[in-house]
Amino acid sequence: MNVNKSLEKKNNIKEPIYHVATDVYKEARIIRNKYTKLASLEINTQSKWSLFAGNSPETINLDTPIATGKDHGIYPLYVSTSERSYFKLTTDHGEAILSETQLPMAGGYNFRDLGGMQSSNGKHIKWGKIFRTDDLYNLTPEDLQYLSSIPINYVIDFRYKDECSSAPDKFPNGLKKCYSLSIKPGNLLSLRKQEGVTKEDIIEKMMDLYRIMVSTPDCIAIFKEFFKIMERGENPLIFHCSAGKDRTGVAASLLLFSLDIPYKTIMEDYMSSNEYLDDKYLPLFEENPINKYLYTVRPEFLESAISEINKKYGCVQSYLQDVLDVKIDKMKEIYLF
Repeated sequence: MNVNKSLEKKNNIKEPIYHVATDVYKEARIIRNKYTKLASLEINTQSKWSLFAGNSPETINLDTPIATGKDHGIYPLYVSTSERSYFKLTTDHGEAILSETQLPMAGGYNFRDLGGMQSSNGKHIKWGKIFRTDDLYNLTPEDLQYLSSIPINYVIDFRYKDECSSAPDKFPNGLKKCYSLSIKPGNLLSLRKQEGVTKEDIIEKMMDLYRIMVSTPDCIAIFKEFFKIMERGENPLIFHCSAGKDRTGVAASLLLFSLDIPYKTIMEDYMSSNEYLDDKYLPLFEENPINKYLYTVRPEFLESAISEINKKYGCVQSYLQDVLDVKIDKMKEIYLF
């Protein structure tokens, strides 16, 4: 290893490895500290490896590695903390393009790059193009500087008008456009104050919400517009709602289906919101355990949306192409490598 400093494995943000499935991708991941934004490589291999870095996947400097080794562990990476970096890992098994999945946002929780996920045909989603998150209201100046380095050019906001006014987005410099594609979440939060509400009541209401999101004319129109923006290649792009788990979760799942990401991976991505949002909503869970069913995701929520699609439209692919008018080939051309 050609680095000579140590980095504590402390305050590192949670970072699942599941997103990609080839051997090299399984062997390593990039971690960024949520607050300091320091980077490190976590690797588990017995082969020789080299890591190269750049400011974009296309400009990685392959002349000189920033780190080399032949062992497993967590190694500090001396790259900028104010700019995002991308990495190419080469091993005896092959090579992979890497960056952190969860972005190091001190003021955000569920902020993720969908890059790296492997499609059914072996291709991967490009890094640094599509990001999903919770609200942008609490982002710090350092967070915004980091996003400007990507740079984030577009934002899609699924929140309703009262949500936007109570927690207005903070945008990085250079943003070209913010699209307001409002999906009203209904009156689910009022269940917190109702007497006698059970977890079964909340679960059924959440499943109803998911069925509504994929079947009502207003929501269908929103997701059609969402895909039109994606098909224009308006990226790098963030899409989000308040928690980044329900409206954003459905949008992300439909997007991943359009790119032929396996269902197992889609569900894992969807369910990982619980891990990322745990710190954000822990006080609400402690206030009343029943709140957990409002502020977490469950497999049956997403499954209810997929079942509704299958019942009304035959299958998800038919829904994407015939109802949402998604140009599948164009999506793959833009977002897979």
